[in-house]
Amino acid sequence: MKRLSVLILIVCMVTLTPLNTKAISDITDLPSKDNPLIIDEKNKRVLIYTEVHEMNVHQSNVHWGVVFKGGRFQDRAILRSYAYHLDFHDALLKIGANPGNNLNKDTIGQYVEGDILDVKAIIPPSKTIYTLNEIFHDETGKGFLIKFGGNRKASEQQNTGCITCLESCWISITSNANYPQTGAIKRFLNPNSKFKGKANVLPEDGKPVILIYSIKK
Repeated sequence: MKRLSVLILIVCMVTLTPLNTKAISDITDLPSKDNPLIIDEKNKRVLIYTEVHEMNVHQSNVHWGVVFKGGRFQDRAILRSYAYHLDFHDALLKIGANPGNNLNKDTIGQYVEGDILDVKAIIPPSKTIYTLNEIFHDETGKGFLIKFGGNRKASEQQNTGCITCLESCWISITSNANYPQTGAIKRFLNPNSKFKGKANVLPEDGKPVILIYSIKK
């Protein structure tokens, strides 16, 4: 009986202890409003400072996940980034990520290529690590396979500010290879999916969320 009680206690401790908090024990410096992008070349990761756009926590959008706050589509984002989208692109190159650069405005139905990126989130002051599946709701449930699409020239020309699109995209720096590229009309009439932030996980409007992009091993 005593052994059983000890076993139950151990199981409870394991269950209640966040399994992922140790994953950031080696991160000593987090990005901020004033320093919104940190390049960690040693550990091959890029950290950016974003803030919650509460409107897209309570209502769905068709593919805008993370957008630079100065971009044309910043009002459609779930998370607004203080890091400039082109600086983010160049930071991924610095950590050795390879862009796909396989999409353009006419590649409807194709999927983004490029290195797979592991994307995690921290919600200060907690040190718990969240996956995109844990902070974003995907209506059709395919989830997130984020790749470094590249698209620097298109991103600069269009100035949408898109950092992470939630379907394959020819403009966004990174995007979700679980869904194909689609056109504006089809996206309006019959979207690949709809996305929004998870209100039970994300903080209130304007509160920080740190995103960590690393090359998938």
